[in-house]
Amino acid sequence: MPDHTSNPIDADKQPWMPLSDGISTRPLRFAGDERTQLLKVAPGISVGLHSHGGFVHAYNVSGSRKLGTGEIAGPGCYVFEPSGNRDCWECVDEEPVVIFIHMSGALTSLDESGRATGSMTTEDLRRRYLAWCDQEGIEPVALGAV
Repeated sequence: MPDHTSNPIDADKQPWMPLSDGISTRPLRFAGDERTQLLKVAPGISVGLHSHGGFVHAYNVSGSRKLGTGEIAGPGCYVFEPSGNRDCWECVDEEPVVIFIHMSGALTSLDESGRATGSMTTEDLRRRYLAWCDQEGIEPVALGAV
């Protein structure tokens, strides 16, 4: 893998890695328990209730999402979520919402009663990204992926 420490990664030329129906990612960097990625969610798709084991910085690049609080985060909106935050949201635009995310810790999916149903750490996502790149015959470009 090339060393992208001081070289730009042309994220727009990287394919989107599917995470689930209507949700995909472009990982950009893995470092310890932190990760930086672009997340794309299709219109009408909801990101169910989940909690964060670390901080989240989320900047809407395009599209709009309705947060669990009822607020709309459109293009140019920044949302900070502290460790332990629980939230859910959905894409409410006619186009996908694309969010630049820098986060730490595990993302834990929760059921309606707040019980954990699954979890994804930075290492889990890194492994999934490497396996996907291998399966698709794509060279990993995310810094810290290998």
